[in-house]
Amino acid sequence: MRFFLVGPDLESNLSLGYLASSLRRAGHEATIASFTSEEDAPGVLRAARDADVVGLSLSFQVRAPEFLALARELKLDRPARPILAGGHFATCAATELLRDHPALDLIVQHEAEHSLVELAALGSQLVARGHEVPGVVFRAGGEVLASPLRRANEALDALPTPDRVGPSRLIAGVPTAYLMGSRGCIRNCDYCCITTLHRLAPGARFRQRSPENVVAELAELYYRRGVRQFVFHDDNFLVPAPKQNLERIGQYERAMESAGLRDVGLVLKCGPQDLDRESLVQLKRLGLIRLFLGIESGSQCGLDSIGRRQTTTDTERAVSLCEEFDVSSQYTMIIFHPDATIDSMLADLAFVERHPAHPLNYCRAELYAGTPLERRMVESGRSLGTYMARTYRYADERVARVWLHGKDLFAGRCWGHDEILSHAIRLDHQVTVLKHFYDSAESRELVRDFRAWQIALNLETAALFRELVVACGQAERDDAPELLATLEALRAYEARTRTAQLEALCELRARIARIVDPLIEYVTSRAAQPTVPQRAPRHMAALLVAASLLGCGGTQMRADDGVAEAAPPPYDQRFHTDDSLRQDHGVAEAAPPPYDQRVVTDELPPVDTEPDAGTPVQQFRYDDGVAEAAPPPYPDRYKPTK
Repeated sequence: MRFFLVGPDLESNLSLGYLASSLRRAGHEATIASFTSEEDAPGVLRAARDADVVGLSLSFQVRAPEFLALARELKLDRPARPILAGGHFATCAATELLRDHPALDLIVQHEAEHSLVELAALGSQLVARGHEVPGVVFRAGGEVLASPLRRANEALDALPTPDRVGPSRLIAGVPTAYLMGSRGCIRNCDYCCITTLHRLAPGARFRQRSPENVVAELAELYYRRGVRQFVFHDDNFLVPAPKQNLERIGQYERAMESAGLRDVGLVLKCGPQDLDRESLVQLKRLGLIRLFLGIESGSQCGLDSIGRRQTTTDTERAVSLCEEFDVSSQYTMIIFHPDATIDSMLADLAFVERHPAHPLNYCRAELYAGTPLERRMVESGRSLGTYMARTYRYADERVARVWLHGKDLFAGRCWGHDEILSHAIRLDHQVTVLKHFYDSAESRELVRDFRAWQIALNLETAALFRELVVACGQAERDDAPELLATLEALRAYEARTRTAQLEALCELRARIARIVDPLIEYVTSRAAQPTVPQRAPRHMAALLVAASLLGCGGTQMRADDGVAEAAPPPYDQRFHTDDSLRQDHGVAEAAPPPYDQRVVTDELPPVDTEPDAGTPVQQFRYDDGVAEAAPPPYPDRYKPTK
């Protein structure tokens, strides 16, 4: 059968990549189509016409309306063709989606490699007999029913590596690949759709591939595609067992040494409670350059409100270790949550002020479908909206006041689509790549200047936020004259300083381009003589491989937006977007939350990075750095209602 798999192309869609490779191994055809924004819909519809089955990746709850609209168009085009859906949101809201959206024929829950292959084997009876396959939600006799959930796959080493058809990806000129060394999560956070997804299936919620199996994939990417930076999407590269962590890292180290993998950079993520000095030292030796820490709050109130089972001592220790060992560590501050207070918000800001040298952003805890936090808000009568998009009432009316005024005040700085802090997160990744792979006086000076700018930006933003929180906490009502006067002064100051920060950001981007562009231009001009010049960056030979100039794999190049491990901004409605800077909107394994307001933000000028016409390789764009779950737009028709 010919399968057409549709999903966002964000930092490599590993979910669809695994599905495609599993279908191909079973003898079927599989094509992956990018549906990163609504503008992709016409192309997707045209490309899908010859497919026997369409599969939609409904991972991002915020983008479900766009995917459902696409499903309707696909069904109108060919009514008899099966349309399947899967992913986090589809799994957690399967009954409601099939009840309300007739264009969907089946929903495949949880991990779908084996389920999809078994459905494909049914041929033309795929829909009629889909109920025979474990992990499928279907309609029968006017009802929505489900077959027994499939047990979580523990034989991860037996899966084929994900489909990686397409151009190589670059971050700051360094060939980059995304991969998974494990599945699931060891945590039970109340707000998280990932832990909710993996709680649903019987069997182990957290499973790891063997280090030898992972390194075999790394080696293939290293030698065939010239990859030198590996971004792991594992939610828990480390576990709460220091001895086990050291043993596993040691296995990675021995396997990578045996495979000859040198001069690589690793981007990982872990919980702050699992990071210790010995593991960090060993990871640095392995090539660690960047770490996302699941900090989420600087107050115990905030951690407890979202079911983040860790302590503020854990967070302080983990961030301090990264500072000591000079590891770029990004975190998110969930400053708005159901039980937030003025004191908890001030504690969050105090944490930022103690650790301003890290890329971060602020956000609101969102109600993902099926999560314990959603259930708690619904049962307490504090939720607003439907399963498609819910918000909630704050327990403290003063926090509601901060949200009322802050959501607009910080729209262009902290949340939106092109907000400054998100760009700073991505820029931090690029600068970290420069620091690791480039060795020149110019790159070292840029690293120093960026770090100073980042600290100043974070301190300035925290100070603005603090003034807003204090003013709202002291005000007796939303329209108190003293509060309105403070807000007017804050708006003027924020707009003026944001303009200055945008100018500094653009200059930093231009300086990065001045370092990276000559390397790319050299590579694209050396088709006839693929040699590495003296004193070239360490990854020059790898980039030549990625550009197909050394005859290794016929790979083309393109730029990703990278990974920004930042929870997306708290907005429930459509807002203005501009893709001149980035095309990715998030990570396939994490669903972004809904949004509340229309936001129009300053647009940063694009950097012209296209090679000259007629060059022997495909054109590509620079990545803006890695930022987790940057948000896609949200249609007005699904805004939460009272």
